[in-house]
Amino acid sequence: MSGLVILSQDAAMLVVDKPAGMHCAPLRPGETGTLLQLVIEAFPEVGTLPGVKEIEPGLVHRIDRDTSGAVVIARTAAAFVALRASFQGLHVQKAYQAACRAGDARAGEERAVESRFAPLGVGRRKVRVVTADEPSARIREAATSALYRTDAVLEAVHGDRAIVRAVIARGFRHQVRAHLAFLGLPIFGDPLYGVAVPGGAEARMYLHARRIELPHPVTGARLAVESPVPSCFASLLEEKENGIS
Repeated sequence: MSGLVILSQDAAMLVVDKPAGMHCAPLRPGETGTLLQLVIEAFPEVGTLPGVKEIEPGLVHRIDRDTSGAVVIARTAAAFVALRASFQGLHVQKAYQAACRAGDARAGEERAVESRFAPLGVGRRKVRVVTADEPSARIREAATSALYRTDAVLEAVHGDRAIVRAVIARGFRHQVRAHLAFLGLPIFGDPLYGVAVPGGAEARMYLHARRIELPHPVTGARLAVESPVPSCFASLLEEKENGIS
C-alpha cells in the first residue's frame, strides 16, 4: 500500500491526499486498502473516534473512489463534531478540477446548475439531475428535498477538451460528475456520466478535489488547503494542442 500524503495537520485535524482508485473508507468490515486504514496506521487515535458510520471513524466526508484529492479527517471527538457541523451548516467550500469534453466552449466561460437529485438506473448506481422544470411528478417526488448547486468555470480550452474548476458548498453523491455532464461538460474517464479517455492519455477519471476551505474546528479561523493537481490533467490538454487525438 502506498504511503500517506498529508497536506495539513495539527492536533485537531488532518487533510490528506487520496489517490484515484482508493476508497476513502471500508464499504464492509474487514476491507483493506482504504485511505482510512492508512490514516489509522499513522494516527491510531483516529480509530477510536465517532464517524458518520461506525466503520469510518474520524472521516468527516468522502470523495468517490476514482476521484483524487483532499479529504478531511478529525483527530479528536470534539473536532469531528465541529467539522461535521461546518459541513452540515454549509460553511465549507470545495473546489474540484476536472478535465472534460467541452464541445464549442470558450476559456473563461461560466456555467452553473442548481438541482435536486433522484436515483437512476439499475441498482440506483447513478443519480438524475432534477431541475425546477422537471415535468415528471414521479421523478419530482423521488428527488431530494434539498437543493445542490455547482458553479463551473472553464479555465482552459483546447479544441474539444477543457480544464474546468467546479465549486460546491453542499455536496451530494456524484454531484459534480452529474452536474458537469448536465452542463455539457462530461468528465473524461467517468464511467457513469462521462466520456472515454482520449487515446494516449493516462487511464483514470479526470476529477480531482483541488481545494477545501473551512473553519478550523478549534480556533474557528478560516483554513484553506490545496491538493496539487496531477500532471496528467494538463497533459491531456497539451496532447490536443499538439494535434494528438
